[in-house]
Amino acid sequence: MPEPLIHHPEQLAEVRQRYLRLYTGAIADMLDKHGCRQQILPHYVRPLTTANRLAGVAFTARGRPVADPASNDMPTRLAMLDSLTPGAITLWSCGGSLDCAHWGEIMSTAARQRGCTGAVLDGGVRDLDFVNAMGFPVFARYRSAGTSIGRWEIQDYQEPIRIGETTIRPGDFVFGDIDGVVIVPAELTLEVLAAAEDLFSREGSMREELRRGVSIQEAYAKYGSL
Repeated sequence: MPEPLIHHPEQLAEVRQRYLRLYTGAIADMLDKHGCRQQILPHYVRPLTTANRLAGVAFTARGRPVADPASNDMPTRLAMLDSLTPGAITLWSCGGSLDCAHWGEIMSTAARQRGCTGAVLDGGVRDLDFVNAMGFPVFARYRSAGTSIGRWEIQDYQEPIRIGETTIRPGDFVFGDIDGVVIVPAELTLEVLAAAEDLFSREGSMREELRRGVSIQEAYAKYGSL
């Protein structure tokens, strides 16, 4: 696993707030420039809550479908929730499970109390009225009323996982907005942030010039490649 570049809660809080001023397109473009072209989660992982922006350090979990009413992953699930750290985003690889909710209001409440700032999963979510009332962002594949008990179980957590074509390691940086989710390798967290901030600033200047009637060719020549 990568060595974290962010060692103190105060630094993580600052980095999170800087990322939250940006947008996924700028971050994805800077990842492309670093040769990291598989860092965007699949299009179906999208915000299903009214809170639709999140940023933080990846805390991963992985599970698999089961067909056994006696299956009970509660000890692992509770241990995982108690292990969450402030500023984390929990990401779940659900192993292709499509017939239940893997996340809901009670887990959102427990996660938020540990300082977790959002959840991302390639599975289902339920209790959305309650989660929306909390203002807790959840990005997921679909909605489902079904419990995961007897249908799905957690296998492990804080190990590398894969969602779509993207590998996510504990400690990677996660950013999501209305357009989707991008994963920044831990070792590039600060470098990509600075580059995306520069792009954001140049885009703002270009936008103002275009509004004043400057041609796109002139503005592009002045502010460089976007």
